[in-house]
Amino acid sequence: MFSVKQVVVDHFKVPLPIVLSDSTHGEMTHFGLVTVRITDEQGQEGLGYTYTPNNIGAAAIHKLIEQDFAEAILTTNLDSIEAFWEEMWWRVHFVGRGGLAAFAMAAVDIALWDLQAKSANKPLWSLLGGNSREVKAYAGGIDLDFTLEELLAQAERFLEQGYRAIKMKVGRDELEQDIERVQAMRNFVGTGFPLMVDANMRWTVDQAIKAATALASYSLYWLEEPVIPDDFVGHERVQAEGGVPVASGENLHSVYEFQRL
Repeated sequence: MFSVKQVVVDHFKVPLPIVLSDSTHGEMTHFGLVTVRITDEQGQEGLGYTYTPNNIGAAAIHKLIEQDFAEAILTTNLDSIEAFWEEMWWRVHFVGRGGLAAFAMAAVDIALWDLQAKSANKPLWSLLGGNSREVKAYAGGIDLDFTLEELLAQAERFLEQGYRAIKMKVGRDELEQDIERVQAMRNFVGTGFPLMVDANMRWTVDQAIKAATALASYSLYWLEEPVIPDDFVGHERVQAEGGVPVASGENLHSVYEFQRL
């Protein structure tokens, strides 16, 4: 496929213009950004990245790529990116199978796919078999601690930018606060507008069912990550008993976990 000449790994601390918040990670004032640039013998460069809230773990991800993956990228036959993913998986399996290792692998994987697309002179969506230049998009706010006025002002900006679907955060200390905010958003965007909510794993299964039942009347497009990602049976219960479609997978780290889900 291609021969790699150089691997460069960088780590940046990126300040955020406003403080963001959700029910699990609390306040976020900055992100840790780790980039991987892989250059082939023809001078084409593939770029991959990963990030962490508040820079937590980003330095370790940087070192993991630099010390445990970079040499393998330079010396391994890269005819199959999927096969190289498996090689990375087993290379750090003893200390990995998720967490920091998955973040490091993702950045490398993205860079390799980017490089292959550029080498083939195709956009990545086309290289992977896509047949449309358009995809539906929603605006997602990391806005749990926004005041109601700030929440609605953000929604108005999203609409002005052309978005026709919005996701907001839930998972406040009192369920009544979540209900009030979802009701206000539904009233603002109107009926029929795709409105999603994201609990960021905040609840137990019983709490999630109670919350979903209370929010079902607001015609939510989905309820995201109501419980911890490892509780697959709990996800099924929330889906079956809560009355709201459940979305999940953001915190799963391998194809094996997705197969279980």
